[in-house]
Amino acid sequence: MINAIVIALGVAQAELAPALPFAPLTFASIMLINAVFFHILPVLRTNGRFSPGVVSAVILFFPAGLAVWWRAGRDGVLNWTTAASAVAAGALLMAYPIVMLNLRGLPYFRQG
Repeated sequence: MINAIVIALGVAQAELAPALPFAPLTFASIMLINAVFFHILPVLRTNGRFSPGVVSAVILFFPAGLAVWWRAGRDGVLNWTTAASAVAAGALLMAYPIVMLNLRGLPYFRQG
């Protein structure tokens, strides 16, 4: 179900590409970061211990993310500023839930 939502959001962001290439490139960065750092590398680091997420990462998200970057380059909308900001935004959006999970244990965030 989550994969279907991600694909639907990707289609919606693809519609923004001509006017705002930053949006689909950020989305593609999230897909690539998620595929590589949260699915493919953990399988490699655990000597091939299978994770179901690696299948969707390799078959869906890695190729889709690369295709968006390739298309942006081919269409001539890719420059260093857009690329760097899209990768940074994708990394920050991927890091946000991890940071929040780590912060929830701090005394400041304990209720009661």
